[in-house]
Amino acid sequence: MAEFGDFIRALGEFGLYQKLLVLFLSLPLLLNPFQMIGQVFMVVDVPHHCDTSWILAIGPNLTEEEQLNLTLPRDVDGAYEQCYMYSPVDWDLGSIVAYGLNATEKCSNGWVYSSAQPPSLLTEFDLVCDRKDLNDISQSIYMVGLLLGAMIFGPLSDRVGRRPIFLISILLQGLFGVGVAFVPHFYVYMAFRCVVGASVSGILITALALATEWVGTSSRPKAVLISHCFVAIGQMILAGLSYGIRNWRLLEIAGSAPVFVLFFYIWSVKIPTAALKMDT
Repeated sequence: MAEFGDFIRALGEFGLYQKLLVLFLSLPLLLNPFQMIGQVFMVVDVPHHCDTSWILAIGPNLTEEEQLNLTLPRDVDGAYEQCYMYSPVDWDLGSIVAYGLNATEKCSNGWVYSSAQPPSLLTEFDLVCDRKDLNDISQSIYMVGLLLGAMIFGPLSDRVGRRPIFLISILLQGLFGVGVAFVPHFYVYMAFRCVVGASVSGILITALALATEWVGTSSRPKAVLISHCFVAIGQMILAGLSYGIRNWRLLEIAGSAPVFVLFFYIWSVKIPTAALKMDT
């Protein structure tokens, strides 16, 4: 009995239909870099200091420089400390100016950032000082999502088929990728990122499997190379978009929403065997 590989060799190892198939399957890989490394461009380190507006209740006419000079200690370089402030007191302004403040504590009322900076993950969710580790934790949770996606979608694609898992992964990436742009809390952000990581695994596994299974053995390196080229192009697009879009929420939408255009796969990526006959 003839095997599937024999039919591929007889009909053509890398004909027109197979080239179009590899092209279509590689399109989602343009967006994967947005989910994999996009957070690097969303957490921009900006100058910050503790919110010391408590002193304005005592001296409402203080300038910003006077306020900071009275309420913030300085580091060894003479710059204002970013994570510490002088402990609030119930003295009058004259006593504070005359004797100064000595006791310090960590920021208790949040932080103040440069108003000239566009919104970023760091400024919106205060990923500074004691909370700066949340940035690395969120990346680790994303990697957990990648692992879970490989463990779930890999076996499922063998059981129920590559195409359904491919479409489900695209749907999840679109829904939760756009959803990330509207999260109100950082813990919700991390949960959504975990689901996005799982969907990225599903897309990578099924796209590469389909791209190589429907071409001849000698042409499989070409299919893999084409797929990886789309990932590289996606990284270049990400760099350009992140330069032009500084608001992290808008950047997340720009990197996730285009995936909804790929729902034409429901009709086009059916991969019928008879379609290969157009190449003979």
